[in-house]
Amino acid sequence: MKKCSLSIMVIFLLLITGCGSDRDPAGDHAYVRDGNGEEGAVDVLQAGSRYKIVGPMDDLKDAVVDILGENYWPDTLLTAEELAERTGISENMYEDYLAEYQHTEAGIDMMILIKAKENEVENVENYLNQYRDILLKIYEQQPQNESKVFASRIEVIDNYICYVQLGADITSFQEEDSEEMIAHCQQENERALDIIEKRIFNP
Repeated sequence: MKKCSLSIMVIFLLLITGCGSDRDPAGDHAYVRDGNGEEGAVDVLQAGSRYKIVGPMDDLKDAVVDILGENYWPDTLLTAEELAERTGISENMYEDYLAEYQHTEAGIDMMILIKAKENEVENVENYLNQYRDILLKIYEQQPQNESKVFASRIEVIDNYICYVQLGADITSFQEEDSEEMIAHCQQENERALDIIEKRIFNP
């Protein structure tokens, strides 16, 4: 397991230094996996660096965006291959997924929603916990980013495993006061998880 975690960590470091999203050169499409297991270009609606995902998981994301507004900062989709490289979660472990991260050096906001196969829920949760542990080591010398990772939540809701690492702009907090940064991010993550749970059980 240590070899796997180290491999994921190395690949992740390579990805955050420049590997981009699967946006096409014209910037008009993004790649996202749909519920029938096929991958292809889908239309997106852009608003600055934001876009709306069109697909079976978009309702959950839209609900979070409605709650957080401009404080929802993830803006780049992960392909199934990138998700596997970062977390170890392979395509045969889930029915559907949505994974977005903030593709800038200045932020690490992220949301990963996995609709796991019935017998893979625990495995997916374990992989996401390992991924979170790796991030904590990567950012241990960066107080703001470390606070965001520390405040992140991994929640199992039915057969959905949700990893929310949100908080948006926390530059107004003193770096020495990590407790305030953590409390703020935890509040944002709780707001996101609360609406996700409501939408899962009351679609």
